[in-house]
Amino acid sequence: MSTEMPDLNLNLHCKINEKSFSWALFICRLLTGSALIYLASGSLLYWREFVVNVAALGLPYAMQVGFGFAAAELFVGLFILLGWYTHGASALGLLVSIACAIIFFVGQYNPIFVALCLLLGASLSVLIWLGPGAISLDYKRSQRKLREFFRG
Repeated sequence: MSTEMPDLNLNLHCKINEKSFSWALFICRLLTGSALIYLASGSLLYWREFVVNVAALGLPYAMQVGFGFAAAELFVGLFILLGWYTHGASALGLLVSIACAIIFFVGQYNPIFVALCLLLGASLSVLIWLGPGAISLDYKRSQRKLREFFRG
């Protein structure tokens, strides 16, 4: 009887085509960025209600804070849509979209909107961990950063 461990050749990564993976990340970025831009445009189009809700939460400088959050959500959506600084934009997008959701629906929690926010958070989490993919403006920079990280 042998005490050696058999060579199981464990491979923890999926055998997926890089092109298919990049297209999947592109579609994820496209839908997530579009959703963020849609939500930001709602905040900007109904700015009076948005600013009143900011004031109702007791935040100082309600006008500046309200427009700041809405503009940040709009620009984060554009960055994600283009695939530019995807990791940072996704992390910031997660925080800003939660803040805008709390402001926009202060005291009125709609279950459908909560489900939308959870799905948006899930897709932003995927983009935070996996990055932009090959079909993006940020692909070369992400590759360089990844090589520097693993080189030490």
